[in-house]
Amino acid sequence: MTLKEFLKECGVNPGPYYRFMDLNGRDRGAGNTTYLGASVFFYRREKRVKMDKKKQKANDKKRKATEQRETKAKKKKDGLDLLKHIEETELEDEGENGFPPVYDDCDEIRKKVSEFLGEKIVTQAAFLKTLGNVSTNSLRSFLSMKRGAGSGAANVVYRTAYVFFEKKRILEGGEKTKKRLDNEARQGPDGFELRHDDGKRYLLFSEL
Repeated sequence: MTLKEFLKECGVNPGPYYRFMDLNGRDRGAGNTTYLGASVFFYRREKRVKMDKKKQKANDKKRKATEQRETKAKKKKDGLDLLKHIEETELEDEGENGFPPVYDDCDEIRKKVSEFLGEKIVTQAAFLKTLGNVSTNSLRSFLSMKRGAGSGAANVVYRTAYVFFEKKRILEGGEKTKKRLDNEARQGPDGFELRHDDGKRYLLFSEL
């Protein structure tokens, strides 16, 4: 702002302004029109700055909320698109029952499910729907089972989630892990058994 513009805003002529600026002392110049005009000018400017900050804060909050909604909507769409692509991916080694042999143990599948849902790419409901409308109780039961390679093998989540992550691996071009290859060699063409095995063993004694 130029001096000319400032004086115009304050409603002051150059003469009183220069006389005021030449004065020294706290109270000297209190009757000068520059003092009153400048006081009003700076009061209004300070008030305007505060209002602008308040308005900017409200606009920033609104913009942030809009961005969050858009991000959430995009994330949801991307997640649903991912589920669709995974569901459409075909497996070459499907058996007569429509399912391939399983080469990840229960603990590995529990880990994959927990990590996938933890990324919050999709909702749990959407994930279970993709597995074949599996119930929440089945998922909760499977995830809460004690650790063990065969602990939960009879649960529908084990088989369907394996298929899901196998399709996801193929879709994304992921390589088989060493553990996966070892399981294939160890389990043979049938894969892991689909029956619950909590690792407990019982010894029976007979009295002679």
